[in-house]
Amino acid sequence: MNQKEWTIMIYMAGDNNLAVDMAYAMEQIKGITGEGANSLNLFVYYDGNSASIPTLYCDFSDPNSPKYARSYKVPNKLYQVSAKVNENATDTRSLKNFVDWCVNCVAVEDENGETSFGRRAKRYGLILSGHSLGFEDKGLFRDETSGKTMKIADLQEMLLRLVMTKDGLAKAAKAKGLKDDELERETTKLLGQKLDILGFDSCVMGMIEVGYQFQDVAKTMIASEGSVPSAGWTYAKILGGLARGEHHNKPVIKVAEDFVKEFIESQDQFTVGGVSVDMAAWDLSHISDLRLAFDGLGQALLQCFDKEESRIYRLMERIILQVHWKCQSYMYDQNVDLGDFCEMLRDECILANDEMKGDDLASLNKVRESCDQILKEVNKTVILSGFSGGEYQYSNGVSVFFPWSLEGYEGSRKNYESLSVSKDGGNLESWSGFLKTYLKKVARRKFVPPTTDYVPGTKYRYLSGIRFDDQSASYPMTKSQAASSGSVRQGDSGSSVRQGDSGSSVRQGDSGSSVRQGDSGSSVRQGGGSNVFYSNLKRFKNIESEWSISGFSRKPGIDEQEPKKQIRTKTTSSE
Repeated sequence: MNQKEWTIMIYMAGDNNLAVDMAYAMEQIKGITGEGANSLNLFVYYDGNSASIPTLYCDFSDPNSPKYARSYKVPNKLYQVSAKVNENATDTRSLKNFVDWCVNCVAVEDENGETSFGRRAKRYGLILSGHSLGFEDKGLFRDETSGKTMKIADLQEMLLRLVMTKDGLAKAAKAKGLKDDELERETTKLLGQKLDILGFDSCVMGMIEVGYQFQDVAKTMIASEGSVPSAGWTYAKILGGLARGEHHNKPVIKVAEDFVKEFIESQDQFTVGGVSVDMAAWDLSHISDLRLAFDGLGQALLQCFDKEESRIYRLMERIILQVHWKCQSYMYDQNVDLGDFCEMLRDECILANDEMKGDDLASLNKVRESCDQILKEVNKTVILSGFSGGEYQYSNGVSVFFPWSLEGYEGSRKNYESLSVSKDGGNLESWSGFLKTYLKKVARRKFVPPTTDYVPGTKYRYLSGIRFDDQSASYPMTKSQAASSGSVRQGDSGSSVRQGDSGSSVRQGDSGSSVRQGDSGSSVRQGGGSNVFYSNLKRFKNIESEWSISGFSRKPGIDEQEPKKQIRTKTTSSE
């Protein structure tokens, strides 16, 4: 049997509110393949959320004979998983078993009646479809039946297993000292080469933090910076060219470009319903250079905030606040488009050039030069970026995590600092360093301690609530005590800002919320069910908060002896 040019595998993690939409998409996919030698191998893994419908392995390579296999009845799986009707799609063994079935185990009979197994090809594409929330583990391909999600580090490890060569697998197995059945399993070649296309039919995966994870497993990546509608990709349009044989001789970069073009143009008819989408194709061979350029920006910004008394500190504080507010954003405004951010930041630096001199000017110029370098590398990395609808009109194809508050960063710290870019000592170390400095030191409005010596005409602040045994009995605290207790008590039992926590009086994003992105009533694919996390993202106010502070506009019971200070505006010389 002649080897086909492409094998496309679509992994649908639909054990959630996306099950019905994915079933419709599967019907689109089934109708794609064409007749003849130029048609592609086309497989779908479908895990729905009905207890009566089994997880399916689907082979749609032959348009005249679509095949459906119940996963729990597929014999001799490479990795042993629980033989349940409804499989756990977040288990990476499930994905590896499916790929093994596609390329090693499918029985194929040729025109001479001879049977072979597997549908290998010259080039491979893997599309992962389901809920996601960028680099966050919460919600990634959520499986409601098992209550599990997939960790992005596990996804990276699993994809590396798919693409390893036979020699590479043998070396890894030898290093682990594997023997017998375990050795045979771990040296079984799956794809044995890089994915030509890695696609994410899911929300907010078009982040530099995500793309860097997969530079060693794929040549190109296709993803969205913003939300993907529940209906998902328009597969008939996107894959039609491959099925008809139009793209077989095209470089993979051109094929990825066509994916973006077809998707965006197919979405134009839905803008009347207020639907906005974006999609970009990346050339992952340039992602390391983009990372290094981004490293330079983090370092340049940190340098600006080295000395609080400097002019560049105050200037850059205002510039970043303005640019952050105005630039293209995603994921509850916690991610920003990297290109748009750098364009606006560079332009503001140019405008402020005359205000600076000496070391301050040098710091300003370093930021501008870093922005120019990032824009240059974004243009190399992004093959094509597109949008449909106004919500994502300033998208350039690559986003980055930039929350509004320290709480937002702290809620993501564990995931963020476990990423490959952080472990490699690359740009995210510098960027996370900038975020922690900026959100905690620069942009955070400081807590004002209790009033120790009341001055007429000023606000009166005092400690309220219970007192702990390990605190001084003096009331109010001294200035030194107030200073030491003025830190943010995130997560303490008495915290006054606990949006989404079980004891909160403001529970945005819980089961009664009118904004339910990603949970059972969602119209987009952002990490289903993680309501507390969503509430954490919504903390836009970046203010230090002491839980036991109260106050009045003036101290009650005291007759004011001095009038309140009047604020006067500057007068012109003519006055």
